[in-house]
Amino acid sequence: MIPALAPTFEAALRDVRADDARFRAASAAKLAEAPEERRDEAVRGLLRLANDEVGAVREAAYESLGALAAIEGLSAVLDAFDDPNLGARQSAVLAAGRIAPDESANAIAALLEDARPEMRYSAIWTLSHLGPEHSSRISAGLRDKDQEIRALTAERLGEIGATESSNELARLLTDPADAVQFAAATALAALGDSRAAPVLRAALVQPDRALPAAIGLGDLHDRDSVSALKRLATHPWRSPISRAAAARALVRLGEPVGTEVIRKIVRSWRIEARGYAVQLVGELGLTSLLPDLHRALRRSRESERAVYETALEQLAPSCSEAKALLASLRQANHPR
Repeated sequence: MIPALAPTFEAALRDVRADDARFRAASAAKLAEAPEERRDEAVRGLLRLANDEVGAVREAAYESLGALAAIEGLSAVLDAFDDPNLGARQSAVLAAGRIAPDESANAIAALLEDARPEMRYSAIWTLSHLGPEHSSRISAGLRDKDQEIRALTAERLGEIGATESSNELARLLTDPADAVQFAAATALAALGDSRAAPVLRAALVQPDRALPAAIGLGDLHDRDSVSALKRLATHPWRSPISRAAAARALVRLGEPVGTEVIRKIVRSWRIEARGYAVQLVGELGLTSLLPDLHRALRRSRESERAVYETALEQLAPSCSEAKALLASLRQANHPR
């Protein structure tokens, strides 16, 4: 279904009853942006759209009810766990978690036993956003028969800091699915568990995994990975962002080559990579790179200035030159 242009709020209220489903779907999305004084009108419109004959319209309505935390729509979204439209029922699970986290938690957790893999997936995603107190429930997904669900579960447990799941995650380092092994390794690294290191080290040669692998190894301060990290950091043809992540790990391991790689990327013409390198200068406290940072700042675009300001804020407490440059940047950005 080709989406309609976003309507005004007044048009969205009108289009709740539009003949064209595209306009009703656009209405459902726009009603999430209701001004506070018109919230009740928006909710009434969304409750009507939640019973629409078109699945895409219902999906948008459930999502907007969640965005508004509309308790009036809780029963509708809970009933929609059995909506015939896949996208709509997944949207309903997320909405339930946003509308009433405590009241919905048991109904969402019950979906972990659901025969439909997309509902188990949605349950794990939603429970992980309800807080780490649900980690014991979420961990059931580590034993799911679907590899995508095992991988997601590992990722989310690492994200919420579920250290009590470390041993279960470590068992997935030998999972039949390579993607699950890697997800478990990145989760363990986030939890500070060194058992992740061999899998992450092997992943440094894979372009799509090198970045998170390098970040994880840096967080683990894994000295056995120094040689592999140096190869990645100094490789002329690898992604500069992955090289910067490897350099970050090397700096954290006390290897001077890491600072030099970051210096080169700060000087580079590639905006995204340069921005990440500037971020690392601040994160790692690399005051020796302040002249390079200053040079890059002079030729930066206005849209890049925020990352320079953040880096200088981190350097300023220990470096008077950074403090002065920060003051100058702020004066330029916010003249009186």
